[in-house]
Amino acid sequence: MALSEKDLQQIVKTIESVGRKMMTAGKQSTKNAYQATERRLRAYPALKANIKRYEDDIKDIAHEDMGKSADIVMFQSHSGKPPERDLEELRQEKIFLLTERLHRDTKEVQEIEVALDFIKDQEYFRIIPLVYFEGRSQKEIEKELHCERSTIWRNRKALVGKMSIVLYGADAI
Repeated sequence: MALSEKDLQQIVKTIESVGRKMMTAGKQSTKNAYQATERRLRAYPALKANIKRYEDDIKDIAHEDMGKSADIVMFQSHSGKPPERDLEELRQEKIFLLTERLHRDTKEVQEIEVALDFIKDQEYFRIIPLVYFEGRSQKEIEKELHCERSTIWRNRKALVGKMSIVLYGADAI
């Protein structure tokens, strides 16, 4: 049984439609990876500060005298019994929560640093810290790097694109 000309045309239209949808989805995925990379770069300084703060908080809690702390008050409704957890358990709980956050942020910083390391030898690498970590203005960057706005924009875009591939793999292509 042979397909009619009308059936063949419908098959071609369907294939073309699916192809367009796949191209659009691919472009959107690339755009999302690029934007996510920029968000991660902007968050990098705060994440590094968080890591330091979490480490300091863990040290403080480990040495804190929690026996007289006004911060730790536990109530059990309709009960005159004392809390079932002792202060050492509360201390360990607080340390555990901070340790989880510390590991999460440390992992994120390490991933960003791998991507930064991938582009560190690029001629205009300095654009990344100036834009994302130091929040410098376009004019300041132009003056410091002795180049035009279009050069900065083009190279920033290329560098973030390369980092996107490191962070997101083929999804960034």
